[in-house]
Amino acid sequence: MIQSICCTLLSNTSEIHALILARGGSKGILNKNLQEIDGISLLARTINVLNSSNLFEHIWVSTDNEEIKQEALKFGARVHDRDPFYAQDSTTSLESVKEFLRAHNNVEKFALFQCTSVFLKNQYIIEALKQFVSKDCVFAATRSHKLRWQRQADEAVIPLNFDPMHRPRRQDWLGELIETGMFYFATRHLVVTENRFQNEKCGIVEIDPADAMEIDTYTDVVVAQCLIQDRLSSRDAIHNKNQI
Repeated sequence: MIQSICCTLLSNTSEIHALILARGGSKGILNKNLQEIDGISLLARTINVLNSSNLFEHIWVSTDNEEIKQEALKFGARVHDRDPFYAQDSTTSLESVKEFLRAHNNVEKFALFQCTSVFLKNQYIIEALKQFVSKDCVFAATRSHKLRWQRQADEAVIPLNFDPMHRPRRQDWLGELIETGMFYFATRHLVVTENRFQNEKCGIVEIDPADAMEIDTYTDVVVAQCLIQDRLSSRDAIHNKNQI
């Protein structure tokens, strides 16, 4: 079934390149992109998922770091040697993608993946590609029902997304869509000409909240490891049950 879906998508989309931005100067976690979870680096996990989807013309890793470069090559990705000028703490993802696109004039459509989103799945990629056929851009988001407040300069506290006189019940409110950063599908024109990843013609793939976490701290690494082990244990339990 998945193979059939993939063949249909490949026949209906032009060449799309996968891109991972993985600079070497991470601060929160040293060498974050090479941080291992369940015995494999964050970068390698993402490359493996993209390879298994078999839906991209090429998988690229843009980096300024030799260790990251070797890890990318080891797992079958191509490497774009990023100019160090575009690998600073202050460099935005948009600027780094532009630098990549200037060096690769053949790339008209791309999908930017964040390797710190450890629960990327083929089902999300397939859904994004389905929407990208008719949309200018597609990104990942998860649904939130949190009630948000903001403290003003005068110390007043005001609600941002609800009326305190009519507090919404979860079942009566669709909530809000929050970007996860997991991926952004876009075109060269949108990034280079319009200077953005998204416009009003965007598609959204809703990510299960359980899959939406990002690795930003060492605590996140521990939590992700526990979640992965728990999922593996649950899968094994179901498998053993079916064998009885």
